[in-house]
Amino acid sequence: MKVIVSDFDGTLYGKDLEENVKAIHDFVRHGNKFIIATGRAMNYLAEDLSMIDVECEYYICNDGAVIFDKYFNVLYRKDIKQELVRPIYYALKDDENMIETFIDTSHGYVTDTSKCANGIIARPYNREEALQTLDTILRKYPDVNGYMSTNWINLFDKSVSKKNAIDYLAETYHYDKKDIYTIGDGFNDYAMIEAYQGYTFPGCSEDLLKVSKGTVKNIKELIEQIEEE
Repeated sequence: MKVIVSDFDGTLYGKDLEENVKAIHDFVRHGNKFIIATGRAMNYLAEDLSMIDVECEYYICNDGAVIFDKYFNVLYRKDIKQELVRPIYYALKDDENMIETFIDTSHGYVTDTSKCANGIIARPYNREEALQTLDTILRKYPDVNGYMSTNWINLFDKSVSKKNAIDYLAETYHYDKKDIYTIGDGFNDYAMIEAYQGYTFPGCSEDLLKVSKGTVKNIKELIEQIEEE
């Protein structure tokens, strides 16, 4: 049995979506597993999943802070320490550069700081100023980690990553590491590409290219390569 763990945006969900989904269907039908690993929250991911018929065994969301099974039951979650939720939330909310700030409970976005925070996100007006804010928060609160995506600051517990979520699934369900293939195109995919049989795309960052086993055009091409091994 082989396992593919795929980033969502720009990897599965892109211009080759239809042929990727068909290839995944055949891959799973032959007894293999397909897993999505995304920075998205489940409620945001579900909107697009409802429009495609992809056979997925697990959903790693919030960059690895929560894992759902195929029936959307929570298998694992790692929240930000509760005592940090309020000060971090208000550091962002009270920042004039932030358009909006939310606590991600793993099931939805709220503004109630008493809720468990699987993540904290904020959308800025100015990206460069937001990067400075992010750096300040990470230095002040070493128990959290985070990054700036295209439009959002994303914060989560320091132990969270897509790679660590895959480690959890591999240990729990006894997947052989050499049979786990990962594919992605972004900063938050680096660790999982480096740790497993990782692939990326031509034109991706030099950092990703250096740690990957190679490049492919899309998931369909990765599946074809796996089947040829």
